[in-house]
Amino acid sequence: MESGTSPRSVAAAILVFVACGDPGRDTTGTGGITAATATMATLTDPGPSTAAEPTTLGSDSDSDTAVPTTSGTTTGTTAEPTVGTTEPAQTDGTATGPGCGVCDQPNQQCVGDVCVTSCQGQDAACPVGQVCDVISGECHAEGDPCTLAGAEAPCADLSCGPGSTCDGVGACVPLAPCADVACTDDGRCWGTLCSCERVVECEEPSAELLNGPFSTEIGGIDFADDCNAWMVTLRSGPDYLRRLTPGGELTEWTGVANLNMGEVKVLRRLTVPQLKQVPPLSAEPSPPKPVEGLGEVAITYTCCAACGCQADPPQGVARLDEADIANPLPIVIVAQVTQGDGPFGSTSADAGPHGLAWGEDRVLYVGNSTMNGQYNDADLETAMQGVVFTFDARVTASAPVSPVHMLVALDGGSIYRFNVLTKQAEFVVDLMSDVTSLAHDAFTGHVYAGLASLEVVRLAPFTGDVETFQTMPGKGRVAVGPSGKLWYTPVKSVAPNIPLQSWDLPASF
Repeated sequence: MESGTSPRSVAAAILVFVACGDPGRDTTGTGGITAATATMATLTDPGPSTAAEPTTLGSDSDSDTAVPTTSGTTTGTTAEPTVGTTEPAQTDGTATGPGCGVCDQPNQQCVGDVCVTSCQGQDAACPVGQVCDVISGECHAEGDPCTLAGAEAPCADLSCGPGSTCDGVGACVPLAPCADVACTDDGRCWGTLCSCERVVECEEPSAELLNGPFSTEIGGIDFADDCNAWMVTLRSGPDYLRRLTPGGELTEWTGVANLNMGEVKVLRRLTVPQLKQVPPLSAEPSPPKPVEGLGEVAITYTCCAACGCQADPPQGVARLDEADIANPLPIVIVAQVTQGDGPFGSTSADAGPHGLAWGEDRVLYVGNSTMNGQYNDADLETAMQGVVFTFDARVTASAPVSPVHMLVALDGGSIYRFNVLTKQAEFVVDLMSDVTSLAHDAFTGHVYAGLASLEVVRLAPFTGDVETFQTMPGKGRVAVGPSGKLWYTPVKSVAPNIPLQSWDLPASF
């Protein structure tokens, strides 16, 4: 059901976030530490900071992965996803230089027997008209490229700066474009291991391959970080889960009986780069805990009361188990028959569970499994499932946006941000049209929403800023590819004869 009566809400906090630039630019004011110095220093025991999101976007181009270097920006290898919470940096109190005394905070370095403190974690550290870029620790003009700046937000005893957000229970977690967080002893925190350029580690299958047998009767699509493409069908008769490799190898798994499929989702990284090696420090930090289960695949069965679907085995959410030949798609969330009237305008496509998403905690989340509006989870470690929240309308899409936050779209276009730790939901914005899909970009942190109106919008999940991105040629879903493309796929049961296509995403900020 589409709605055109509610205006889009835009949150008040707008952070400076612009495109990658010259590492050798001059700075003024306090904080003249180079990017390499500042970034290496921030890798002491990580701590919290606020959600920093792009407000302007750079041009599209090829790029390399970013890590600390000796220049004013970061480039290099990628890193594994972080999951834990952050605490203020712990130090042993020893001096790092003969003339520096104790100079051991993540925003400090002993240079020529002088303890130099960068602008990170300091009030009024930059001259009027400039901002503190937490990537380099230098003061930049507001419009400078490769600048990540913004206000801090309280988080219990901590204060979270750009590149991170409060987890709701007193710690900070990283947000794209940063992969980790650092804090001073007094609890001032910011994002670290931030990337200014999109990393392209592999290329997903070509449009020609995707529009071959792989997309026959397609209903939903997603991509893994290894560039494999995944899809599910929505068709009369048994449905299929298919995988297509970049080289064109197609594998297919048959679903249960005559149960219609709806969505497919892969557990993916939430930030790029991901930490693989910890740079050497005098006090070696513990590396972030890697995410378990990256690459795992789950699907929804979306049978409706009038679709002739069998009730036994039950519909719901299934997880792919390639090793189990006899039962490769075991049910992990049992569902009741539920029905909506959007976003696709089809009884079969708008039925059953919607909003399937993996949390970074390897917990599956989905809406409407037990009744419309209920948000369900399935913990694969404990084999427990339940209702974690009840929204006031049917869920149509969801996506992870931080290690603890899920973005959830409701019937009519309202967007909420759900915290998996506090079990609370906060209104973000009204998109004024039913949402077919939400796709998170691990480079910028933006979410792309496909709408029933055919518009595709770019959404900042922590500020509510929205801008038009593209227009779909028919009702379908969108998914972010690892190579930096946003892919559109039709739901062919309602939009036949439309090919899959892609649009380039920003390659730098």
